[in-house]
Amino acid sequence: MAERSSTERALRRYGPIAVVLVLVVGVIAIVGGGDDGDESATNGREGAESDLPVIFQEAEAAGDEIDFGDSCDTERGRLKVPIRNAAPCIEAWEEGADNGGATTQGVTADAIKVVVYQGDPDPLQQALVSSSGADTDPAVNAQTRVDYLEMFADVYETYGRELDIEIVEATGDGGDATAAQADARTVIDLKPFAVVGGPTQTPVFWQEVTNAGILCVGNCSLAEGWDNVEGAAPYLWPTGPAPEQADVHLAEMLGKQLVGKPAEFAGDPELQDQERVFGWVQAETETGEYAARNDEFDKVFAEEYEGEIAARSTYLFDPGAAQETATTVIARMRDAGVTTVILSVDPLVPKAITEEATKQGYFPEWVMGPSVLADTTTFGRTFDQRQWANAIGISLPPARADNSLSDSYFVYEWYYGTEPPTNTQAVQFAGPDRLMLGIHLAGPELTPETFEQGLFRYPVNEPGKTYTRTSWGDEFWGRPDYNSTDDVAAFWWDPEATGETENGVEGTGMIRYVDGGTRHLPGEWPEEPLPFFEEEGSVTVYDELPEGDALPEYPAWPGSPASES
Repeated sequence: MAERSSTERALRRYGPIAVVLVLVVGVIAIVGGGDDGDESATNGREGAESDLPVIFQEAEAAGDEIDFGDSCDTERGRLKVPIRNAAPCIEAWEEGADNGGATTQGVTADAIKVVVYQGDPDPLQQALVSSSGADTDPAVNAQTRVDYLEMFADVYETYGRELDIEIVEATGDGGDATAAQADARTVIDLKPFAVVGGPTQTPVFWQEVTNAGILCVGNCSLAEGWDNVEGAAPYLWPTGPAPEQADVHLAEMLGKQLVGKPAEFAGDPELQDQERVFGWVQAETETGEYAARNDEFDKVFAEEYEGEIAARSTYLFDPGAAQETATTVIARMRDAGVTTVILSVDPLVPKAITEEATKQGYFPEWVMGPSVLADTTTFGRTFDQRQWANAIGISLPPARADNSLSDSYFVYEWYYGTEPPTNTQAVQFAGPDRLMLGIHLAGPELTPETFEQGLFRYPVNEPGKTYTRTSWGDEFWGRPDYNSTDDVAAFWWDPEATGETENGVEGTGMIRYVDGGTRHLPGEWPEEPLPFFEEEGSVTVYDELPEGDALPEYPAWPGSPASES
């Protein structure tokens, strides 16, 4: 699933595991967005204040009658492309009209230069990913990104320009800063408008290319904090929420659902009648860079929800030290009288932590916060089930559905007439989708600034259950937002449920999404108790998309490979 939480940055030294995160669980909401135009609104700058193209939703609100062309679905206000967040219709652009020519680096009157970064060939990483069931061939994955770019260049507006795509192969693994810097210099020398992807476990790559005035889109890095992304504006466009956004949701869920109430979900009956006492186990970096964010969380948690973190235990991710970490963590939690342990962790250490808790006869509640892969069925089955039977949490990804029901799979087959060549197509889809959407909305005068203005005007919709609410802009979060996902769901662990993990392994123990995966926006978490540990109304995996989440269906795009087959 992409770039998902604050702790992901703590894993930069451990590229293989972080890439398993992206590839195994890559079908998360990196391709989210709403499906109908009825509730749409723009989130930021208005087209009337610039030379940007007029979009359907703006024209409708103003009562203007504009020709949006035959490719516009006027029921949705979006192009006839079968994905939920398809580009909004824009005022028809006359072929051959003046597009401004060479408007910025990598852009001429006829072409837009785009680099596709081809992932690293590290053998250990490939072995780990292969064992998870994910396709690993870097060349196939890179070519799939190219396929999506070429598809979007056909169905979206590029104002008379074609894509000039070049693949740059990685020279080291995702955490190799020296190789990342060298790869960045290679990209910079090509003078593109944008690069899609990059080494995800070090910030060096995106820092170098954005400093050179090149857009870095999609999986250029794992989750970066607001200040880092805003400081690189308008060049860095990550996938998924910022760490601070995830923290907002965690504080609100805890405050509205758990604070001041008995620890009823604890495994120990003696704890179930006690008012909750919170402890937090958190992966950390060697420089302790999360200290400031922790202080801000504690302040908000106390002032807005009268909550308190009674004990905090941080650790550096090192599988070899997992048992030592577990012993320290459980001792600290027990000594502080913690009834409710919050986890913001990697996917491996919780196994040792939960086993140590059982060894010491300590059975608290467990709450999964923003974490790396630990909030998946794949790794949840590895934790001590006597402990994990008492686990709830927030889910940044949406409720799971069969892979063939995803936007990325469906639209590839719709355009090319064949299934995607890799089962990690959702990961390959995200960057091309975002880049081409921004180009479509930027208008003929393409620059990094108009790209930003275009995405800031993207029409926003309410979330579904198997997709997320996507937005960019100045309004929703109270500051410029260059990330995407705004909402989260809630889940609980069902130790008796059977089914497949995210990578297709049958077994027992599954994440159950509360209320079918209903997603919550900040400020909208309910005060009434959520139905944790109530099977009725919950879901593990959708075999069919729920009502309201269905993908739109259109004939094959004229001139596409599927239309000619």
